[in-house]
Amino acid sequence: MRTTVEIVEILENYLKEKKISLRQFSALVDIPHSTILTWKKKNTLPSIEFISRIAAFMNVSLDWLVNGEIAEGLDNSYENPCSRRSILYRIEIVLRQKNVDYDYDTESLYNKYLKDIVEYEVLMNWVAGRANMPEDVLPKIAARLDVSLQWLLTKDEYHQQDFDAYIYGLASKYPGLLKGYNCLDEEDQKFIDHYITSRLEVQTLKRQAELNKKDDQ
Repeated sequence: MRTTVEIVEILENYLKEKKISLRQFSALVDIPHSTILTWKKKNTLPSIEFISRIAAFMNVSLDWLVNGEIAEGLDNSYENPCSRRSILYRIEIVLRQKNVDYDYDTESLYNKYLKDIVEYEVLMNWVAGRANMPEDVLPKIAARLDVSLQWLLTKDEYHQQDFDAYIYGLASKYPGLLKGYNCLDEEDQKFIDHYITSRLEVQTLKRQAELNKKDDQ
């Protein structure tokens, strides 16, 4: 767990990088300037409300600001295809492929294509383990880039021919089920279709939750 002095120093370095004075920051987040100075001078622990305001201003998670550690066991290297750095790398590849203005500055590409989905700073902090992202952000990015979410998250490609072969194999294995389905009336077929679709959606959500949990570990 970080000390109060460390938290204030992180804030000061962030403000220096953004060229924002401590007084300006105090006015923006409604925390008295003298209060912040007292935290550092006396090493007194700020209230959770004030720390939350600081974390939100810096686009980092409260947990990272207070504890300062990426969860143990997270292989956030490029060698791990499911790591946050690898996901970021794949996003950058597609952005550069889509760009026709020969502008390869990473931040400007994000602001050009993805700014309305997620702030660049939030995404970078997420990659570094300093922030969390809403669950719908990566699916939205995948849709914007016109790539499958599966590829974006894992680098695995989806091949239609493999899917078709799998379906054909199931049809050959369970011909009785198909014949039985064809004998049902339209309402019963709709019920079964709806049930199968809902179960597939549940499985997809479970897999997504497992991937998110793996990223947060």
